[in-house]
Amino acid sequence: MHPNRSLIRLAFASAALLAAATVMAEEADLDIRYAEHLPLVPESMFLDITRTEDGVLVAVGERGHVLRSEDGATWEQAEVVPTQVTLTTVESRGGRLWAAGHDAVIITSGDNGRTWTLEYHDSERQQAVMDLYFTDEFNGVAIGSYSLYLRTSDGGRTWEDVTIDEEGGYHLNSMLRFEDGRRLIAGEAGYSYRSFDDGETWELMDMPYLGSMWGALRTGDECVLFFGLRGHVLESCDFGTTWTELDIETESSISDGARFGALTVLAANSGTLLTRKDDGPFRVLKHSSGVDFAAVVALDDGSFLMVGEDGVFRFPEANEEKGDD
Repeated sequence: MHPNRSLIRLAFASAALLAAATVMAEEADLDIRYAEHLPLVPESMFLDITRTEDGVLVAVGERGHVLRSEDGATWEQAEVVPTQVTLTTVESRGGRLWAAGHDAVIITSGDNGRTWTLEYHDSERQQAVMDLYFTDEFNGVAIGSYSLYLRTSDGGRTWEDVTIDEEGGYHLNSMLRFEDGRRLIAGEAGYSYRSFDDGETWELMDMPYLGSMWGALRTGDECVLFFGLRGHVLESCDFGTTWTELDIETESSISDGARFGALTVLAANSGTLLTRKDDGPFRVLKHSSGVDFAAVVALDDGSFLMVGEDGVFRFPEANEEKGDD
């Protein structure tokens, strides 16, 4: 059995950087190793994917690799990426892209992912950023392993540490935000949190499953899904006051989810996909690739792209009907 997305992300935390030319960043006095351009990069491991406001697809992954595509079919490697550590997450907001990963690396791009600059890193922390959430081009947070929580209000120029639970120390894996400022965090070992005041204060939620939740997805005005270890999927429609564990016929660990219209798609390991229309039951499907999926994004035509081991994949596949459930 292949490791799931979050374990894949953390497994690279102590990996050695590849040899490359070192360039001194004068403004930060840091040695920066730039991601190498290699012919097989599109077939390597990618851990997250997003769409910009212009519809450009951007995927990030191991060794600082960043891919971008205008159509989801042809991909090119980013021209300049100032890191060789594994990138675990990418976010688009306010015309700017943000990506982050191991060694608490945070990078940003203002040209749809062609070139990137280094905003923050601290290898001595031995923490990985697992998710980013920006409300605009200036205000954002980065959460991750061992209760990592960083906040910026100046577009990433400076970052401050935030403690949301003195007794925590568990991984914070995914954040959701409602339009009124309420926020949810899906975390490890039953440690998931909610905030009613846009992240100023947090409270631990009472979860029916005390295993790890790798991801979170809004499915309606008030409804959310948390999903993760061994196929566990939890649903709440009252901002985490009560949760229902859904009956899922798989033990594949679920990494990410996306929606198009009434169709929800969850991406898991071993080529597993879970699909649901409206509020019906989830159906378990197997993608022919059989790879561990790390992330999924919906396209305008109703299809979905997944990233993971060996690159980028599409659902439905060529011999399947779109949205067939």
